[in-house]
Amino acid sequence: MLTVIIPTKNHSGYLEHLITNVIFSAQSPVTNLLICNDGSTDETAAILEKFSSDARIRIFHNEKSIGAVGAAAMMSTHIETPYVMFLASDDYFFPDKIAKLFDEMIKNDAYVGFGKYVIEDAGKIIELNHPGWQARGRLGMDEFCSILGFDHYTSFIVAIVKCECLPRYGQNKSPWDLTLDRTAKADGLGEFRAQDWSLALDIARDFPDRFYFLDEYCGCFRKFASQLSSDEIYVHTGRAAFEMAMLLLKHLQDYELRKRIKNSDVSRNAIKNLFYAKVGQITEDAKQSHNFIEIYKPVLLAADTLLNNM
Repeated sequence: MLTVIIPTKNHSGYLEHLITNVIFSAQSPVTNLLICNDGSTDETAAILEKFSSDARIRIFHNEKSIGAVGAAAMMSTHIETPYVMFLASDDYFFPDKIAKLFDEMIKNDAYVGFGKYVIEDAGKIIELNHPGWQARGRLGMDEFCSILGFDHYTSFIVAIVKCECLPRYGQNKSPWDLTLDRTAKADGLGEFRAQDWSLALDIARDFPDRFYFLDEYCGCFRKFASQLSSDEIYVHTGRAAFEMAMLLLKHLQDYELRKRIKNSDVSRNAIKNLFYAKVGQITEDAKQSHNFIEIYKPVLLAADTLLNNM
């Protein structure tokens, strides 16, 4: 019934515990695992070899890394169950909570079921209180408007998706819009980071009433200073604001979507506030950089114009 897709690179220290005690623990509802060794140089291949005879697991190997999203997109064509989860190999979910979430989303005929998550930072567990969890469902807001206005709160660490609602892009039928990568990579900082946010928006755009939220902590995101999504690399450089601007331009060119936002003052204000908050976190030094002046600024101005003419 439920497949987990995991792209992994140089996370051999997590894999055996993740597969044995999380993915296929006694309480887990997962029936299948697709996992890709995406060009690892550590002991990942040896760890995965231990599971090669397990009929529930299909292992892929990329000699050269194609990136986490590329590897997940490749594996998505091999899903054989009605439901799927996408998981980073350094994160984990709580099996009993995911089992409860899975049961409840089926009972509620949801296309996406998600819960809350904690953050593990230097061994310390922090219970996140995402503003989007409280704000969703406010008067005049559907799930698309809420996700766009309060950032990505339907984290795929703790989300189950019904496969029939996944968008399909390009000849390879990728759930992710990989054209966003090509645009983002112009700054030399790698792939588009907000692909999970983009995927959630794609689903919520078409099925805003088919989301189920379990108000319990269902998994954990491990935080590392060296992550590409760290504040120094992602937020303060302007990349985070740039990526939101890209999503605004992608979606708000659609008149019907603009109308959904324009018809709700709460939605419109939330989206503006989030965008300008991201812009406000760009450092003055970053604003003098080539990336900001030549790549980010034109897109930020275009998004600003679109927001202020709604």
